[in-house]
Amino acid sequence: MRLSCFFIAVFFLVGCESLSSSKKQLPDASGEGHSQTLSKRFCLYETAPKGFKHNCNARYWVNLWIRASDQSWPQRKEILTALTDSEFDKLHAYILTLPNDTPYQDKLRAQLAVNDVLEGFKPVSRKAIDVIASEQNNLLMQFESALVVLEKENTSRGEKLIELQNELDGLRKKLEELLQIEATLMDKNRSTQQ
Repeated sequence: MRLSCFFIAVFFLVGCESLSSSKKQLPDASGEGHSQTLSKRFCLYETAPKGFKHNCNARYWVNLWIRASDQSWPQRKEILTALTDSEFDKLHAYILTLPNDTPYQDKLRAQLAVNDVLEGFKPVSRKAIDVIASEQNNLLMQFESALVVLEKENTSRGEKLIELQNELDGLRKKLEELLQIEATLMDKNRSTQQ
């Protein structure tokens, strides 16, 4: 039982780890291996896809994140339902799911969707988003996954403990009955010897 729960936990955590490693490592556009730095003009895309607003407006995206952190999950969820499948809306949805009160499934869905969008970003933009948000978001999702697995394991162990306690109570009753029978037999044996 413990071994099977252990394997379930390991597979679950490996699945979460594969989420963070599933992001394709695109080569640096400059071909150099040095770290990238932001320039004064920060743009997500070299040439933004049609309909992608605020490509070079980092302030817009940071303000969106700040507003999202001030809203409750139900408010953000309502906004999410109105978004489309465009690159702009996928990034918008991702930012709306960054606050900690976002349920795991919604956070995972947004992370997977934004991974596709990030592939088109400039390397420095991908790196910035990865450092600022994605790494922490993935780590938080891994912790949440681990907590779910541990919660299930603890529940399973608690149920098993209750079963064992009931079995122990039953055995204790049987032992008391056997001791009572033995005492009765010993009393009868003494009375027949006298």
